[in-house]
Amino acid sequence: MSVELRHLRAFVVVAEEAHVGRAAKRLFISQPALSRQMQQLEREVGAPLLIRTPQGVALTETGTELLDRAHVALEAAEDALAVGRLAAPRGPLTLGLPLAGKRDRWFDLVQAFMRQYPEVEVSPRIALTEELQDQVLAGELDGAIGLTPARRAGLTYTHLHEEPLSVFLHVEHPLATRTELSLQDLEGVRVTLVGKRRDQPSGHDAALRALFTAAGVTPRYVVTAELFPARAGLASDYLGVSGAHDFPPTVTRVPLVPAPTLPFEFIQRAGAARAAVRAFAPFAAEHLAASCAERIATP
Repeated sequence: MSVELRHLRAFVVVAEEAHVGRAAKRLFISQPALSRQMQQLEREVGAPLLIRTPQGVALTETGTELLDRAHVALEAAEDALAVGRLAAPRGPLTLGLPLAGKRDRWFDLVQAFMRQYPEVEVSPRIALTEELQDQVLAGELDGAIGLTPARRAGLTYTHLHEEPLSVFLHVEHPLATRTELSLQDLEGVRVTLVGKRRDQPSGHDAALRALFTAAGVTPRYVVTAELFPARAGLASDYLGVSGAHDFPPTVTRVPLVPAPTLPFEFIQRAGAARAAVRAFAPFAAEHLAASCAERIATP
């Protein structure tokens, strides 16, 4: 017997469910038929792939190795079969979304993409840009949107949108009553930077520091490992510089004039990508441009 794609797809579902019965329901086949497929696959591989447990089944060492290769094989098959329908991708898309930029924006983008491509199954995850890059490199994500990501080998970057920066500060901060601010107004002022990592500098923080340096301004940086400024709504001296963000009501926004920008980019592994991955970046760039134009036009 030659192994067919249906055997690999069925094996992946069994591995995800860790239960043959539940996997059979997802695949819309009978449990005995699915068990036969797994037995056929094991004969071809030449080693057991599954072991029974009180809760269902678990992967053997060989099964774990096959699972990784099955994902690669199915992605390659999906990409090959999509050559005649690049405008209609299908299949799973595990997508990373940044904490920066407001959740509503990313939810709107994902929903619009799913409406445009209903055969793509999007699974979003939210994290800091540098964490998302880790997951793309590890193959845990098909791609991710990041704000000013620090460049890494093995990844490619596609520009999506320029995000204007503002000053976000507690309503009791001495500068909160200003109608606008410049970078020069922040000379010697405490500026909070989030997401510090020991092993990898944040591209966002590096870009902010570069903006201040280019302007000849030296703020007092407050560096924290928090993924978002959790104390922003409580600390009366909180001040940060960023694009749109989900802040509590006690944090107000003051525009930066002139307004510097930082880029949102789509991050993916270098090399061939499935049709769903290839379709996302151009769609996202167009959607974000339209959303931005709509916000500007709205009085």
